[in-house]
Parts: sequence; C-alpha cells; structure tokens
Amino acid sequence: MDWTVYWFMLPACVVIASVAMFSGISGAALLIPLFLIGFPLLDAPQLTTVAAIGTALLLETSGFGMGVYRYLHLGLADLRTARFLIAVTLPLGALGALAAPRVPEQALRLGYGAAMVTIAGAMVMELRRRTTAEVPVPLRGRSTAGGPSAGYAQPSGGRRTIAARDGRQYDFTPRGLPLQRVFSGLGAISAGLISTGVGEATMPPLVRRCRFPVPVAAATSTLVVAGTVVGAAATHAAQLVAEGGFTAVPWNLIVWAVPGALIGATIGTWLQGRIDERATKVFFTALFLAIGATFLLAFTALGFG
Repeated sequence: MDWTVYWFMLPACVVIASVAMFSGISGAALLIPLFLIGFPLLDAPQLTTVAAIGTALLLETSGFGMGVYRYLHLGLADLRTARFLIAVTLPLGALGALAAPRVPEQALRLGYGAAMVTIAGAMVMELRRRTTAEVPVPLRGRSTAGGPSAGYAQPSGGRRTIAARDGRQYDFTPRGLPLQRVFSGLGAISAGLISTGVGEATMPPLVRRCRFPVPVAAATSTLVVAGTVVGAAATHAAQLVAEGGFTAVPWNLIVWAVPGALIGATIGTWLQGRIDERATKVFFTALFLAIGATFLLAFTALGFG
C-alpha cells in the first residue's frame, strides 16, 4: 500500500472541512466529486462509488466531531432540537447506508448529481425571500458561565435564549420542529445512500421555517449531521470490511484526510458569523449547481466510470 499517493487530501480536506463547518452543510457533498471525478483526473487510485460514499462519511465524522466540540464550547447549539432530530436521523442514516450497496452505481452517481441541482434550486428560492429569522441581540459582558445549555429560559416549544460564550445572546421562538424532523429524516436516508442530504435538509429550514438565528442553526445542524453520519459511516465501514476485509478501507487516504478534516473544522467554526450570510448562500448555490451539472454530464454524456 502506497502511503504517499493521497498526500493532496491533507490540504484538500482543510479547505473542504472549513467550508462545510462554517456553513453547517455536509462535507461529503464536496468530497464525493473529488473522489469520483477528481481522482481520475489526478491519476490517483480510484474508489468505487460505494467506497467513496463510505469514506466521505467516515471523514465527515472526524471533521464534524471536532466541529461539535468547538460549537459546544462556544455555546451556540440548541441541544434540545439537536437531540429531537438525531433520535430520527441516526437510525435512518444507517438504513440508507445498508441500502447503498444494493443500488446500481450509476443510479447513485446520477442521484447525487440530481440532489445537488435540487439543493441549488432550493437555495435560489431561499435567496429570493427576505430572511425572517429574528436578529440576535448582542449583550457584551454578560456572564455565560453556565455553558452550552445555560441559555434556555423557556421549556421546549416556547421562547428560547442561547447565551454564547463570547457574550452574544440569541432570542428566538422555534416553529415547526415536528415537520423539520421529517425533512431531516429524509435527508438522513439520502446521506446514507449518497453521502449528502441531512445538512442541506436541516440548516436552511431551521433558518427559514423554524426561525433560528443563523449561528444557532449552523451549530445545531452540525450536531445533527455529526450524529447522523456516525451511524451511516459505521454501517458503510462494516459492510466494506465484511466484503473485502480491512484492506477494503482506503487507510492510505484516511491517514492524510483526517488531520486535514480536524484542522479545517477548527477553522470553519472560527469563521462562523464572520462571513456575510447572503454572500455565503450565493457561493453555495453556484457551487452546488456546478457540482450537480458536472456529475450529470460526466456520468452520462462524457462516460466517466
């Protein structure tokens, strides 16, 4: 096994994890194009589609694990909502992972491309709407010694207050969380199947429908994604090992990618709130549209794979 062939995954994962963490989306959404389209162009050893999905989820687990730690330390996550959603998304993500090897590879690839285009379309619609989330009120100097859960002033279903460690306070009233459970659950099945979907089905609706402040939504979405991909990644890894032994797992890729994911996750949480929200949405809309169109073109007209 050549332990240097995937050296480029270290800087690549720093960038990908940084982008994924500050936005609250799935990092695997950016890893799959690198694995399935970038590797052939770079003349790197290629992965099967199912192996690429499992590896992307495994790397996402490490990156989002660091992100969870950082967001909990910052006190930004709504832990009640995260637990409420993860109770459904974790088992459904594992269910999607169980189904993935039984789906034709071409269907997984085209499904991924279609999902990216759909997400881009949804983000275009979101950009046309005026953000209705309540604006957080900064309270500099207020004590937040109670930690991440110190900010709850009302029981579930009422008005909530998240007091972050940097002194900012976010007051909001969650709406439509039972329906959000359905959306996130469907995204979790998609994540198990094609490595992406749960973050995209959680972060934007938390802001648009449920009226979460953007930093709180990003932190909460990160917890939900991490909780979901743990089950999906473990299921994929177990299936790879059962079918091909431990050598079926690309350890020579993971050894470079995991440090990059950890570094990127640290950078991404630091970036939260420091980049203009609208500019971020425009960037990801264009990126997802480009990724989706490239996938659909590459695996149909251009005959990749």
